[in-house]
Amino acid sequence: MDSSSIYESTDARDMDSPRSDRSAQETIPSYSQMVVEYPLAVLVGCAAVLLGCSLAGLLIGPLPDFSDPLMGFEPRGTYIGVRQSALAKLRGNTGSGKPLSVIPQQNLNNETAGSYREGGRGNTGGTWNRPVRRSRRMLDRVSAQGTLLCDAPGERYAQLVFRSGNSASLWSLKAIYSMCEMEQARIRSQPPFQDLCKQRMITDRCCPSWSLGNYLALLSNASSCLSLTSSHVSESLSLLRYCAPYYHDGSLVAYCADRGKQGNCASVPTRCKHTRAVFEILHYLVDKDFLGPHTVKYQVPSLKYSLLFLPVEKGDHLMDIYMSSLEGRELTYKNTTITGLDLGIKQKLFKYYLARDAVYPVLAVVSLLVTMALYLRSIYLSALSLVAIVGSLLTSYFFYKVVFRLTFFPFLNLTSALILFGSCSNHVFTFIDFWNLQLTQNPAASLQKRVNRVLQEVGYLILASGLTSSATFFSGYLSSITSVRCFAVYLGTASLICTFSTLAWLPSSLILRERYTVAASTSVTAQAWTPCCTKSPAGFWDTSSRKRCLFTLGQKLRELKRGLADTSNLLFLKILPCGVVKFRYIWVCWFAVLAAGGTYISVVDPGMRLPTLDNRATQLFRSSHPFERYDAEYRHQFMFERLVNGEDKLITLNLVWGVIPVDNGNHFDPKSNGSLVLDPDFNMSSPDAQVWLRDLCGAIQNQSFYLPSSSSSENEGATDNVCIVEQLIRWVSIRRCSENEDAFTFCCNNIPFPYPAGVFEQCLSMMVAQQHADGYLSHVGGLYFKSDDRIAALVMVFRTTYRYSYNFSHTTRFYNDILSWFNKEISGAPQGLRKGWFASQLTLFDLQQCLSSETIVVTGFSVALTFALLLVTTWNIPLSIYGTAAVGGSVFVTVGLLVLLEWQLSGVEALFISAAAGLSVDFVTNYCVAYNSAPHADRIGRVAHSLKRMGCPVAIGSGAFCCVGVIMLPTTALLFRKLGIFLFLVKCVACGFATFFFQSLCCFFGPQKNGGKITPPRSSEQGPEDLPSCSATGPRASTSGANGAFGRSRVRRNFNKDEGNYLYPNQQRQTQRLGGREPDQYELQPLAGHLNDSFENSTCTSKLSNRPSVLSDDIQFVGLSPRRDLERTNITADSKGCPTAAALQTSSPYRENPLAVVPLEDKAKEKRLCKTCRGQSTGVKHWNVSLSSSSSTEETIISKTIETIYMPSHSKDEAANSHYECEPDKRLLSSQSSFEGPEDSNETCLSDIEPGPSSQHRCFEAEGDGEPLPGHLNGKRDTLHLSLREIMYETASPGCGRGLTSQSEGPVMVPNSKPDLPDVWIKRAGRRDDTT
Repeated sequence: MDSSSIYESTDARDMDSPRSDRSAQETIPSYSQMVVEYPLAVLVGCAAVLLGCSLAGLLIGPLPDFSDPLMGFEPRGTYIGVRQSALAKLRGNTGSGKPLSVIPQQNLNNETAGSYREGGRGNTGGTWNRPVRRSRRMLDRVSAQGTLLCDAPGERYAQLVFRSGNSASLWSLKAIYSMCEMEQARIRSQPPFQDLCKQRMITDRCCPSWSLGNYLALLSNASSCLSLTSSHVSESLSLLRYCAPYYHDGSLVAYCADRGKQGNCASVPTRCKHTRAVFEILHYLVDKDFLGPHTVKYQVPSLKYSLLFLPVEKGDHLMDIYMSSLEGRELTYKNTTITGLDLGIKQKLFKYYLARDAVYPVLAVVSLLVTMALYLRSIYLSALSLVAIVGSLLTSYFFYKVVFRLTFFPFLNLTSALILFGSCSNHVFTFIDFWNLQLTQNPAASLQKRVNRVLQEVGYLILASGLTSSATFFSGYLSSITSVRCFAVYLGTASLICTFSTLAWLPSSLILRERYTVAASTSVTAQAWTPCCTKSPAGFWDTSSRKRCLFTLGQKLRELKRGLADTSNLLFLKILPCGVVKFRYIWVCWFAVLAAGGTYISVVDPGMRLPTLDNRATQLFRSSHPFERYDAEYRHQFMFERLVNGEDKLITLNLVWGVIPVDNGNHFDPKSNGSLVLDPDFNMSSPDAQVWLRDLCGAIQNQSFYLPSSSSSENEGATDNVCIVEQLIRWVSIRRCSENEDAFTFCCNNIPFPYPAGVFEQCLSMMVAQQHADGYLSHVGGLYFKSDDRIAALVMVFRTTYRYSYNFSHTTRFYNDILSWFNKEISGAPQGLRKGWFASQLTLFDLQQCLSSETIVVTGFSVALTFALLLVTTWNIPLSIYGTAAVGGSVFVTVGLLVLLEWQLSGVEALFISAAAGLSVDFVTNYCVAYNSAPHADRIGRVAHSLKRMGCPVAIGSGAFCCVGVIMLPTTALLFRKLGIFLFLVKCVACGFATFFFQSLCCFFGPQKNGGKITPPRSSEQGPEDLPSCSATGPRASTSGANGAFGRSRVRRNFNKDEGNYLYPNQQRQTQRLGGREPDQYELQPLAGHLNDSFENSTCTSKLSNRPSVLSDDIQFVGLSPRRDLERTNITADSKGCPTAAALQTSSPYRENPLAVVPLEDKAKEKRLCKTCRGQSTGVKHWNVSLSSSSSTEETIISKTIETIYMPSHSKDEAANSHYECEPDKRLLSSQSSFEGPEDSNETCLSDIEPGPSSQHRCFEAEGDGEPLPGHLNGKRDTLHLSLREIMYETASPGCGRGLTSQSEGPVMVPNSKPDLPDVWIKRAGRRDDTT
């Protein structure tokens, strides 16, 4: 046989498949030939490439830095983000020694001299009160240091939140005592605390904590917290109740104790501002609802939370104190609990937990490897899979760092290992299953032919699955979050490398294993199987009791293995196909409702909860952890946090001109912020610009969102500069100069407005220099000057009436209002001011907007990409649509489940969701390709075929990830815990949608035969050199027909010798050898016509027989199949012999078969052995009828053994004539393929499918009236399927290779397995003699 020949069924599919052109047909055989001839070279080459790239990636450049695991979760390149970044770069480039300055350097000295000159003349220009203001500000800084508690509390100190255990009020003497005692026992008693505590300047002793008890002792003149009495507590409450209204209306502020008669402090009573204790208690130590505007009149106000500030600054130095006295300890003392902590060690503690919890991902990987080893029964293949995955990850890192030149490697890229293990295990399971199937069905096939066949079938599936998964992983590149984009690039590249490396190392490793470990099995052709299932009484195992115990244990393990294998066969070959097909109506409706509900929950209402914390407070631990509770719950309960970073803070608006909003840094590196880009067209000195800026001042002040500086105590000491032009006009108007001095040069004598451009810039510089000399210059905006004193940028800053909010909808309304107003104003700006923009405290809003919109965009694009890749790999539109629907449904149901679990959508969750489609598409691709390559023409048969092929690998892969998710649950680090939950959900949901929803859709609307395929245009002329190597190959319909799948319109094989068409190779030479006479060709005529295709296949059975059917109508048996002829011709000693077609022979269960020639001694020996096996495995029934996607029925029938589950015969001699082979079927724990199974099982029957009306087929001539008509059974047509237990062949003579088993010219009788039913006659369809 020529080495380039391929299987008949494969050729048939390739001729019909539009994706298999001539180049594709030549690629796989050439590659398979190379792998077969040089497997070690291919394996070593693959290992060398992976190893070389891995070493290059590790040695070139620095290794990844995981010091900040949460770096890179902020959006880059968004509309708001680039403006926030540009404003930050403007301020970062301003200052001493930097390109920009807030004051003109050259005019500063001149302006200072001019002010002295004006002072001599008496022309002060209205600046006489500036030095007084400057001295007052300096006094404020000095006086702020003096306090009995060493200093004022602040955000930089470590904080503890106390709460009453029974929800009672903390404003009680008992609760105050317990807080003081807990602080002493838990914190101050630790040896490191005394070294870290802040010391007094005079006594050199540790400062007391800023606690509620110490402040009450200060107000009551008590010596310490434990010296307080109930009267002290009551008096202090009365004082706080009296002063609280002044605090809430903004009159009582921090500096009132030092400047009690200035500003709003003048209206505050003296007892409230005598010390800062009252202000600091209300501002720092009690929650916002205690004595609030609505609760101040309560007779007994409730204090829910109280904050304690330790005299130790936050930082990593508190790690030892936390681990020794707080971590894992009971934090409750006398019904008072420490419920929140902020020690500044959250990041360090997170890294500690990551290192400690790293054992759980390792255990997850080990569980995956154990699952692979048990399923494959090979530690060798599991170890190679691990090496290949590690090599793929390191090679992907090489491409990531060296080829793509990405310097930032986020920590979450390490989670790609678990995701890649799932894809690789799916590929390995599928490949090994089909490899074992080929070993079982075609043991005599050559190694190259087997490798070629497996690569054509499963190699294409692996390539399709890998490419689709990689493409969906790459869809995360659309996100604006840096870590998500880096994760998409790394994971997509690793998946692609793993896919191609699997096609290299997996077949070559299998070839090497077969050559060096099971080489003897490849040389055996079709020998009878001799079981060894009994031990000799005087054998090795009876020499000692220990050996007998070991033998018994081995027997029990083998029985357990057989039981598991039978259970697996029952579940995946019978129950699963029947359950999917039988209840397809329920599955479609149920999963459609799930998909719709998941989409509604995840997109419409309630949707994923958007983050309410900025990146510095991202959730890292469980919600019950004290650090997380402080960030999520208690941070916003105290006024000092709410006024600085909370919802009581007024929003400031910045209007910017002169800077181009662009982020020219590396968006893949959070440390690369780019450079400042100034607007070359910026010009605020032109007369039109001066007038427009003056009018803009009035327009801003007339807006409802504008808040004047004097209306809020928060603006004390700060002045907005929205009216900078009006300030200049006022400043120029009050300046006086002599008649000899040039008014335009000195900006005096009320020169007319608008000013000339040069005068405007000069006067503006002089005014700014004077304001800076007087200490009245705003530090939050204004003018920015270049080194040559030219104006570079203008920033107008003013406060609005809006308060900061974590609510996305509230901030959206504010943003839309400001955006619409500013766009309207800027549309009428002059040419030099049209590129203005605004910025505000919108960092969290930008993250929320990015997550809310881009997460849906990335998910939708990945689902759309799934459709495109499925269409390219299957070239079938309906299958691509159904697969996309299954993937989309699984993704949105997974997201909906995360919503129901109350997950908050942050950068980590967005990263996981971006990979959801890639994790879901594997299973759908498996079923889609298996359905597309099924040998059946009908929907039900294809669905059953794909379920039998892929049901077990899909279930095992999904179950393995369920174990991974369960293993990751006990982790403390929330990252690992969420990863486990996500993998658990996405794989379970994807398995359900792929197995039940996709297959049920295919049951209803799946393409039949070649329906829905996209066929590319072909050349109308085909030369002889373009023909396939096997001339007997027909279209797919012929192949399907040979497998028992027939539609109403069939393509029959043509045997017209004039056209040169022959059924199998060398048929013409056989005809010439026989003297021009056709070899015997037998045709089984139909017993019932126009049966449903599914009825002909694995999901139906005959009503008249409870046996599985292995034959169907229109099957033409021409000896052995061409493929078997070629294989056996290659094996026989005389390779030049001309094999002739053998006639079909059967054996009857109730009468002796005269055509079967079986030696009596062999029969007796086989009978004896099989009885022994049946005795040892009582009650276990085996079935080894296997049909592959491209194996014809001839090849399936003409196999070493066909075992069926049979009913007890009515004949007494049935047992004597029954022959079995006692090889058990293996699946879950054996090397036998999960593709195997009874394709014509009566256990998967569909009672709702009835045969169609019979039709008259072509009948052959009959000489007598008594001869039965084709397709009729004694004059009556009915549904009858044959159940053949054995089909045996007479060995061929060595001289001719294979001879005819019967020389009779009459019809062949196929006896029925039921004694009460008539036999079936098979008429030869070839040349008819007169004797017929």
